[in-house]
Amino acid sequence: MLTAYNAANGTFRKVNVNQLSDLTTEMIWLDLNNPTEQDRQWVKQAYGQELQFIEELGEIEASERFYRDEHGLHLHLYSLLSSNDITRNVNVGFTLNKGRLYTLRSDDLPEFRTFYSQAAKNPKLRDGAIAIMVGITAARVGIMADTYERLDSELEPISLAIFRGNARTMSRVLESLARIEDINGKARLGLLENKRAQSNLARSTEAAGQAEAINEIALDVESLMTFSTFLAERAKFLMDAALGMINIEQNKRLNIFTVLSVILMPPTLIASIYGMNFRHMPELEWYYGYPLSLLLMLAVAIGPILYLKRKDWL
Repeated sequence: MLTAYNAANGTFRKVNVNQLSDLTTEMIWLDLNNPTEQDRQWVKQAYGQELQFIEELGEIEASERFYRDEHGLHLHLYSLLSSNDITRNVNVGFTLNKGRLYTLRSDDLPEFRTFYSQAAKNPKLRDGAIAIMVGITAARVGIMADTYERLDSELEPISLAIFRGNARTMSRVLESLARIEDINGKARLGLLENKRAQSNLARSTEAAGQAEAINEIALDVESLMTFSTFLAERAKFLMDAALGMINIEQNKRLNIFTVLSVILMPPTLIASIYGMNFRHMPELEWYYGYPLSLLLMLAVAIGPILYLKRKDWL
């Protein structure tokens, strides 16, 4: 889908491009979400702009994520997207060329919707292609901050569940901690990418008028990276605590079986002796042999119980 934005005459107008004639010279931002080959050709015919393919955005080399060529300045960032309880990083490509911004992506991302609603009210956010790109990045960082706040709030009930020692909830606790750490890892990758990109962008000629906004984003990214480290350490601590609680609970269960085996061993020995079928056994003719053997088994069972209680092992 190809969407164009016109920021002329103090307005910020969104145009769903359905034909080549919709691409006028006033368009300042061209947003391509899963573009078709026709969309790419229209952009090339209208503005002479060669666009990358979605597959090329996944290159991880630093030289492939921020570079300049004859088609403009190119910047690739990761955007965190959560859907159906699955969180993943989506590659987003930004290209600045001849006063226009071209964005290339494969998914509907919340920062684009957030930025559009903000830019419609604030003319400074749409004051040129570079301002739009910086504004989208700032919206993305804001959404990541909201994500971290949500993850932090999720850790509190998890912490309570762990230290209450309810073994039945531990499997869900471990699943939740693994999910939080997975999201944190993917978000941190995006923050590291953003930190490197903003540093490179600040040195470019295109960003000369956006130094303050870029520095503000860099400060926000730095604070989020610090919080990401704290979140990772807290999640690791809670994971270790949950595993420790599980081990304690398992040891308790094993201890019960161990104690039962110690208690039942002497009565079992007595019952085994008097269960033998030898002809010449002196006790076979005892009139009170049976009740005495029962009392003896009871006595040797109670003895270990009293001993274990005295040692505080039971």
